[in-house]
Amino acid sequence: MIRLSLLVLAGLLAAGLGAAGQARLDAFPVGTTTMVFEVVTEELGEAQSLELVVIAYADGTYTVRMMAEATGTGDELSGFGFLFGGASLAYGGGDVSLSPLQDLMDQRRRLQEGEVYILRGGGTFTDVKAVSIAGVASIEGVYLDPGSPNRRTIVAFGVSKPVYTMPRVRLERQQDGAWETVFSMQLVTYTFAAP
Repeated sequence: MIRLSLLVLAGLLAAGLGAAGQARLDAFPVGTTTMVFEVVTEELGEAQSLELVVIAYADGTYTVRMMAEATGTGDELSGFGFLFGGASLAYGGGDVSLSPLQDLMDQRRRLQEGEVYILRGGGTFTDVKAVSIAGVASIEGVYLDPGSPNRRTIVAFGVSKPVYTMPRVRLERQQDGAWETVFSMQLVTYTFAAP
């Protein structure tokens, strides 16, 4: 069994927070934006919750708060926590680099439904479509890495509201001709409160 935990979020959050930013802090309006994500891994019986809060102040400063919650056995939760690293998904079966998606993330408002985009390193971003995730208009597609033909990553980029990291990411592997989800993280609640 692939061993996957919230440590997988490290790369995703780095992708959302660092140079590969889904939304820069200055994109958040003055006030409090709360984003709640549901995280599902194949090893845990229950979904995990991740809450990210961005408080933007009128003086140009910010407070960022992250709270994670999971329920499971001691063994299931042994890897619970966060480490910040590069823009990748790391799990027991290998790594999925999300860095080829950086150019698409930067140009996400220009992506067109039905198009196929060739990425650095030879990967592709296909099946592009508009979706709404927790009230955030997003553009979603399937990232295929030619070095891993039995694996695909479904990724959505938020376009209508600032989202700290990708509103949806789902890693799937093909086994016995069928696709199964190994890891998913999806925005389930998005709220904004003015000061």
